[in-house]
Amino acid sequence: MENPHYSHFADINATSDVPWNISDVIFIYFCIFSAAIIFAGFMLYANIDADMSFFAIAFQILISLSILALVYLIVTKKYHKSFNEAFGIYPEKMPFFLNTGIIAAGAMIISTTIITLIFTSLGGEKPSTPYTKMPEESFRWLGFLAIFFAPVVEEIFFRGFMQPAIAKKTGAFLAILITALIFGVSHTQYLDYKAAFYSVTAIGLILGITKHLTGSVMPGIFAHFFNNLLAVIYILL
Repeated sequence: MENPHYSHFADINATSDVPWNISDVIFIYFCIFSAAIIFAGFMLYANIDADMSFFAIAFQILISLSILALVYLIVTKKYHKSFNEAFGIYPEKMPFFLNTGIIAAGAMIISTTIITLIFTSLGGEKPSTPYTKMPEESFRWLGFLAIFFAPVVEEIFFRGFMQPAIAKKTGAFLAILITALIFGVSHTQYLDYKAAFYSVTAIGLILGITKHLTGSVMPGIFAHFFNNLLAVIYILL
């Protein structure tokens, strides 16, 4: 019998049966928000430039590890679930996950390109990022985080943890949409052009659908990795 985690055509209106709830998602947000306030206070007190500093990058690493730790503890200790099973991490399915991730990455690139072209044709500004003004050493670290940390942390938290928690209340379709919107809002501070929100939200929709259809965060991690890798290469060029 096929494991339900492997289903390629899951019902888009299905609810989720994960044990964790939206309150657990809010708890993680509260912890991260509190840590951010404490960090910002420290930066102001110490008169440290937060824009490009080593401390800001170190804080991003700490936040990423903290999110993973909190998700792991909630899933395995509070609800006594296997972490791999909860997030559909099956080594024997890696070839399928990789192939699906490549397809999803292609869809992400096409969708963001179309959105950018539409905004540019309507008189919007060309995409720009603050990263081009960063010191080279800081950009190396940030690029490393974007390529290797962000795909794992964001797919586990947004698609693996948040999306099914919301789906328990709304069903999968609205959960995918809501999670994508939150994902889009959470990234627009890094990209200072109008199409950013729509582009990142489109990426979130594709990743959310991919997670729902495969039952695993792995295709999304691969897709996210390829997308961020290409973005870093584009900035370097």
